[in-house]
Amino acid sequence: MKFIFDFDSVLFNTKEFLKHLYACVERAGVPKEIAQEYYKKVGGTQFSLKKLLIYLSIRENLHEEILSKSKSFINQELLKTVQKLGKENCYIVTHANEEWQINKIKSTGLESFFSDIIIVAGSKKEAVEKICAKYKDEKVIFIDEKAKYFEDLDFVKYPNLKTVLYDEKGLEKLISILS
Repeated sequence: MKFIFDFDSVLFNTKEFLKHLYACVERAGVPKEIAQEYYKKVGGTQFSLKKLLIYLSIRENLHEEILSKSKSFINQELLKTVQKLGKENCYIVTHANEEWQINKIKSTGLESFFSDIIIVAGSKKEAVEKICAKYKDEKVIFIDEKAKYFEDLDFVKYPNLKTVLYDEKGLEKLISILS
């Protein structure tokens, strides 16, 4: 069995991380509302912490200070499951600005638990289906907190693909599949 995990809000508590980011920005003298507005406006594949700091005219070394706490935002319960599954069975497919996402993932140390990390700017369809095709004789479980990433997947062509919506019961759903 192979497992594809989303990063933000699945393996990583993005909501709490953003609170940390905004608190750091406030300590640097910029109201968090300005940073929040920028994040909402730019968001997704366009967001970069370095660009945010430049936009806010904040010293660049705040970048390291913000990322230095990343390990504390790892979903520890899910990480235990990932460790049991083994690196050879686990992948990350995530939607974000590539540079920003790589920096964030590296700052968590999670890259060592995954066979491959794929960062996409749009749909996750191609990346997920490529893994399904590679392991066509195995069940592939795709875990994401946004159902929209399941909508364009070809379940007829890839009957080995199952999805888990990672909501408040996401870990329970995943564990039930493993049982």
